Amino acid sequence: MAIVDEYLKSILGLLRAKNSTELQFYLRVEPDPQLPNNFLQLSQELRASYRDSNVLEQHITNLLPENDDDKADEGDVWPGFLAFIKEYLEYWRDVNFDDLLETHSQLSGLANACITALSNSQYGIIILPTAIQLCFSLAKLAMLLDKRPDLTSRLRKVANVDQGETRKSLVEGTAESIQRAFTMCLTERSSNRNGIGKDGKPEGKKVGIYSFANLVLKLLFQCRKTRLANQLFTNISQHSPPLALYPASQRVTYLYYLGRFLFSNNHFYRAQLCLESAYSQCHAKCTNQRRLILIYLISVNMILGRFPSPQIMARPEAAGILEKFAPITKAIRKGDLVAFKHALGPESGNEQWFFKKGILLPLLHRCEVLVWRSLARRVFLLTYQFPTDPNSRKAPTLDLVDLVAAAQYCQKVLEGWQRPVDSMALMQSGRTHPNSLFMKTPDLVPPSNRKRLVAHQGTVFGNKMPNLVEIEAIVASLVQQGLLHGFISHNQGKFAILGSKQRGGPLNAGFPTVWSVLKERAESDGRDTEVPGWVQGERKGGMGGVVNLSGIARPVGSGG
Repeated sequence: MAIVDEYLKSILGLLRAKNSTELQFYLRVEPDPQLPNNFLQLSQELRASYRDSNVLEQHITNLLPENDDDKADEGDVWPGFLAFIKEYLEYWRDVNFDDLLETHSQLSGLANACITALSNSQYGIIILPTAIQLCFSLAKLAMLLDKRPDLTSRLRKVANVDQGETRKSLVEGTAESIQRAFTMCLTERSSNRNGIGKDGKPEGKKVGIYSFANLVLKLLFQCRKTRLANQLFTNISQHSPPLALYPASQRVTYLYYLGRFLFSNNHFYRAQLCLESAYSQCHAKCTNQRRLILIYLISVNMILGRFPSPQIMARPEAAGILEKFAPITKAIRKGDLVAFKHALGPESGNEQWFFKKGILLPLLHRCEVLVWRSLARRVFLLTYQFPTDPNSRKAPTLDLVDLVAAAQYCQKVLEGWQRPVDSMALMQSGRTHPNSLFMKTPDLVPPSNRKRLVAHQGTVFGNKMPNLVEIEAIVASLVQQGLLHGFISHNQGKFAILGSKQRGGPLNAGFPTVWSVLKERAESDGRDTEVPGWVQGERKGGMGGVVNLSGIARPVGSGG
């Protein structure tokens, strides 16, 4: 029997047996070395005998007849599937895996035909695993081509700018195609409430919701069009069964991308909930996946005022990460603006790594607030005279002039100011003279060329020296955010701490831990603890349920 005839008869048997799992093995598209020789023989026979597509279509129609009416309960052949099989056989007839661009074009057409066949309300479910498999192969090829500008630059530009159309990249176009399948699965009508069957599992095509969603998200993040994912998350909130009903691999991947989406949109508390849940559900053996999640989990926790614990950093997936984040955490603890800017600047050697991960700017701008809080705390410890009278009712204060002096010192260091060389304090051998220990340390002097640096992200206030007005504004902002507890006396130029006796001293009262403040604010609001796009229970006019936080990080500032 001819290979094509035998192949089509096998396909018909699987359709009528409704064996969707086995069917996907008969409909593979990748040039896998372990691919059976039957596919090579099928390709050769198609090239030899079925160059005419009309002849091929007629032969498929003859060998894949529709069922009789009295066998309607069996699997059947439908027009969309016939069109897909024709595309599939033409794919194996014409494919040249050395030409990646043409292969992507052919595979895109095949995937679209498969998704059209999937839309059949009665029989489409049979081809769902095949559609997932095809879309996965298509997405993988699109991401490979995205890393080959030497190939994609030859693509013909089809955008019509005059008509206001936006040119789509190859990856974005692929995501749009796969999103058709996602929408089809998400919006399928089901007999049971919320698409959950009697066995407590998603029913029908809703099984494929997160398989397609994860592929779309992966492609959108690859082409940096994450804003397009907003509608996907909204639709999932409205139509999806609870995420917990799906396999762990799908849950982890989805929560990772949802967390990154929220992170990029400055919803840090919500992002932390998603990323922490993804990390805790990811299998310990999946080191690469856990490492990727951990990078963003550490970043968002630092912004929220929590540092990674030693237990977390000792795990295999944390190897190499600690060295990148440790200088930042150390600078935040000490309130060292100079070290903080250097830890995220080119001096660290990690600036490009942070930038490529998409966490450089959030860390730079959001964590600087925490550095100022720690700096104010440190200046307070160095300058405040604790009262000898335990019954004193005078509020502890921080003189803002002292904070200005500390900020100006940091600015000078960042601009390249240095201590002047005192020749009298040095011996000819180059060793420091003992008398220098009793001399007053000279102030910093500007660089020899006496040129101030232009404003850039490495300095605190650009190319100007901070003054009292600006420092007062910073302290006022910290008070408004709840990171400092007290009030500013503008006339006296001081920050006064409230509730010192009631809260166990000026440090506890005036400098509350960042994590406790932000967590309390999020939970008191209530909205931040409900994560759009994360369906955690059956929909009852909204989403319910909040994940419990696990203690994988400790608060910033607890140790000063």
